Amino acid sequence: MTPSVRLLFSAAVLASVLMPARLPGQDLPAARDQIVWHWFGACASADSLILDVQVDGKPVYSSTFAVCHMRRTEIKPEPQERLLTFHFDAAPRRFGAQYRATEPEPIVGNVWEAGRKGDAIVLGVSFATTERVLLNTRHVARPDRAGRSEWIRGVVLTTRPVRRGRTTSN
Repeated sequence: MTPSVRLLFSAAVLASVLMPARLPGQDLPAARDQIVWHWFGACASADSLILDVQVDGKPVYSSTFAVCHMRRTEIKPEPQERLLTFHFDAAPRRFGAQYRATEPEPIVGNVWEAGRKGDAIVLGVSFATTERVLLNTRHVARPDRAGRSEWIRGVVLTTRPVRRGRTTSN
């Protein structure tokens, strides 16, 4: 390695060590000002999403909640995270061979806002028994079209938009 190449390499290494790294959760200035979809909170718009959960074709939960476009900086932390909770009975084994129980047990499902995008809300979804978490995953809910997730055969979560209060002029 020639002295000039060694000097350039050393400068690049030094710059990468001295430059502050962006930590997870830190938004870049442009990202903090980004307009994203958000649920509940200060959403007074006419836009809503319907969330349905079915197990083996039978409805076990349905909820409609407001969604709105907001700047990230305008979204205020809430004292308690919004959580949609539902219950059904199923054999934990259906969530994976590592779960030995084959008889139906009470399963608790939870849905929360796990992320915000310019075109969607990322919902966190978990299923658990009293003893263990069976599945922890995500579902992308778009305010402009239906979405469907089936992580476990027969356990289906769907979201679809509801637009109220919008009028069209003739």
